[in-house]
Amino acid sequence: MSVLSKRLLLFLFTLTTFFAYGQNEKSSTTFADTSNIYFRDTIFNLAFDSTSHNLGSIVPTNGKNRLVKYFKYVGTEPIVIHRTLTTDPHFICDYPREPLIPGRIYSITICFWHQNGKGNMIKTMGFELSNNSKISLKFTGTYLTIAKN
Repeated sequence: MSVLSKRLLLFLFTLTTFFAYGQNEKSSTTFADTSNIYFRDTIFNLAFDSTSHNLGSIVPTNGKNRLVKYFKYVGTEPIVIHRTLTTDPHFICDYPREPLIPGRIYSITICFWHQNGKGNMIKTMGFELSNNSKISLKFTGTYLTIAKN
């Protein structure tokens, strides 16, 4: 085997090892630990930790404006989240778009628009399922007053 062939094989081995290791590290941090979630509110076979969420004191900016919540499908019939129901400017920006599998835990991401918010925030968002059932989630909080210089 020539020196050029050995170097080429060494380069390819190093390159594939680098990319394989990088993918393993990335995937290990993308999944949240859902083993400690207590699902207590069940509506139309979707179990949530809660359907009412108090965000507490909210800084009226758009920094950290996403909230990830989890639910578990406890039904047995094939079902899909047909569409989301939102109140602008807040919306459900990510949700499962495939048929739900019984016993599996899914995540949803809610994107809030807090810029220049004042007073109390009371927003309702949810889903319409493929069987025409509707699920509502309530989000509340109070916007902090920011002193202007």
